[in-house]
Amino acid sequence: MKRLTLQISISVTHQCLFSLIYKTVIISVSEVDVMINIITSELPMIWKFVKSAIDLLAVWVLLYYGIMMFKTNMRTMQLFKGVIVVLLVKAITSVLGLVTLGTIVDAVITWGVLAIVVIFQPEIRVLLEKMGQTKNEVQHRLSDDERERAMDELVESITTMSKDKTGALITFERRQSLQDFINTGVKVSASIKAELLTTIFYEGTPLHDGATIIKNDMIVASACFYPPTNKEIPSQYGARHRAAIGISEITDSLTVVVSEETGNVSFAANGELTRINLNELRSKLIAELNWYDEGGEDHE
Repeated sequence: MKRLTLQISISVTHQCLFSLIYKTVIISVSEVDVMINIITSELPMIWKFVKSAIDLLAVWVLLYYGIMMFKTNMRTMQLFKGVIVVLLVKAITSVLGLVTLGTIVDAVITWGVLAIVVIFQPEIRVLLEKMGQTKNEVQHRLSDDERERAMDELVESITTMSKDKTGALITFERRQSLQDFINTGVKVSASIKAELLTTIFYEGTPLHDGATIIKNDMIVASACFYPPTNKEIPSQYGARHRAAIGISEITDSLTVVVSEETGNVSFAANGELTRINLNELRSKLIAELNWYDEGGEDHE
């Protein structure tokens, strides 16, 4: 009798355990189904959020590059102000119901976009170039001694032209290509030599009128022409200074200007002109050109 009772008890226990396991599995499967349903139902909302985030990021990137372009170029800043005025007039005509004026403003907006693209094609091209620009690693094939020699030649030529009041315009290509401006001049392809640079800018020589462009450690072109800046600058600055500022507004280049009136040396970069003392010329050139970064040495 006891044995029978024990068997029955064991059987009941097994059934209870089986029932408990079955219910647990059913509940787990049900919970998984619920979670899958929730995730599936939320997927459109999650995807919508991701698209919105990508959209906002793209707008911010465009705004950033646009602001950078406006910040360094006076013509585009003036354009930006004009667009704001047109949009304000459009808003006023919409609020007040000025039909005739609204029609004129609509026509200006419709054809203005095409006019902006045509007139500001160089600036738009520069903006697109900057957006797709990758870092151009300068490959120095010269040894440290040769690099020092090239810097000595530069400093000697600029100092000589400053003392002799020989006007000069020397541009160094950095990350952004200057090929379009190289094509406007006479290609040279020569090593940096003080005698060559002073001869190029000696008044009366065929190549003195315009800029000389240096790429890496080579003089690649002379008699190149740049679009002058539209900024209001002091009257003592002439055409060379305007050209130097102009090229620095639309590229990341460094331009050295020697005034033929005073012999003063200035650097033009990022749309700004900075006077340079001859005693600091070498250290300033090294800092701006980063020729010695690879060696990690301080040559100042």
